[in-house]
Amino acid sequence: MLDKLRFILSIASRHLMGKKRQTALVVAGVAVGSMVMILTFGLAEGIIAEIENKIIDISPLITVKGERVRARQRLLLGSSPSSPNHYKIVSRIIPDEKKEVKPYTEVVSLVGSLPGIDAVSPFVATRGVLRYSTLSRPCFVKGVIPQREALIGKLRQNAVAGSLDELSYTKNGILLGDGLAKKIDVHYHDLVRFTGENGKAYNLTVVGTFASGFGAVDDNDAFVNLRLAQTINGLAENAVSAIGIHTASPAIVNRLASEISRLTGYKTETWEQANENLLSLFRRNNDITFFLVIFVFVVAGFGIANVLITIVLQKQRDIAVLKSMGVGTGTLEMTFLAEGIILGIAGAAIGCIAGHYLTSLISALPISYGPSAVVRGNHIVTVQKPAYYIVTTLFAVFVSAISGYAPAGRAARLKPVDVLRA
Repeated sequence: MLDKLRFILSIASRHLMGKKRQTALVVAGVAVGSMVMILTFGLAEGIIAEIENKIIDISPLITVKGERVRARQRLLLGSSPSSPNHYKIVSRIIPDEKKEVKPYTEVVSLVGSLPGIDAVSPFVATRGVLRYSTLSRPCFVKGVIPQREALIGKLRQNAVAGSLDELSYTKNGILLGDGLAKKIDVHYHDLVRFTGENGKAYNLTVVGTFASGFGAVDDNDAFVNLRLAQTINGLAENAVSAIGIHTASPAIVNRLASEISRLTGYKTETWEQANENLLSLFRRNNDITFFLVIFVFVVAGFGIANVLITIVLQKQRDIAVLKSMGVGTGTLEMTFLAEGIILGIAGAAIGCIAGHYLTSLISALPISYGPSAVVRGNHIVTVQKPAYYIVTTLFAVFVSAISGYAPAGRAARLKPVDVLRA
């Protein structure tokens, strides 16, 4: 068996070395395909990883929403229970019912006692228009307890000017996203005017700005004290819009969300569910990119097939001599398949090495996404895993083997008598 393998490899290597220029071009084609695939893996997974990390850093992993799991019923019309034709008409929707968690202190206490819960932060969400001088901008305002909100994400660390702590002792304070502050040209300790959904205007003092690195948040979001947001939304002191929760690990989020919903009776939403549209958009784009990369390998496969067919045509007499000496059809087929696999392995090895260094170089370069990017940063995040290199190598070898199948069959079908007589 080993002798047969040595024979196959020796013939295959002689054939390939006899066509050095063509062999080098084909290996280069496979290498480029492998390099591009490694780079695509690194960039695609890097984008998803960066977005997920940003989301986890700035938002709750679980949100207890102000909606009941089972809608409360309201009796509209009904007959006496003793009536033989008893009927009851109910409505599951109560007009003008506010979506709120009430009393929120009990829910916070209950949720905070569960194992795996790191932090619990009640909040009130509202929308309105922020105005400074002649500039105005619609924004999303979140009323929070600063000390609790600091444990949910990295709001304290993300402060650019001022601080989250200043918000805790400034009743009419507001902490703005740095993009939002720039759009209305407002600075630290300026006085702004916020008009809420109730139509009332409130004079607020800018206690600082923050930069989360997430464009949609930095350009539109702001934070105020919980009691101020309750006043703007017309909520009682024991009511909030929702409750944010941070867990010890993202891996236990789904289990805890179901348990919290069962215990409290309120609907819950995980960070993945809340950002499903954004994440699915990038994942779909990544899938499209991978399909395009596959075509690079297809082109390389045609190159391999071309080289092997050329070898078959030019080595017909050699093949005929080998067959007349007793070399079997299967051995000849394996020889040309081995040539395709050798080209694939050589190209994949070079491409994987080049892809590793190129991916590392790109991640080290100081590249800015720009102010209009979904995720803002000063470099491109990439991810490199051993699985990427294994998949790329296997795919390259597979394409190479398929490309060598037709030439191998052609060589095996040659008749020694016809070739030698020609």
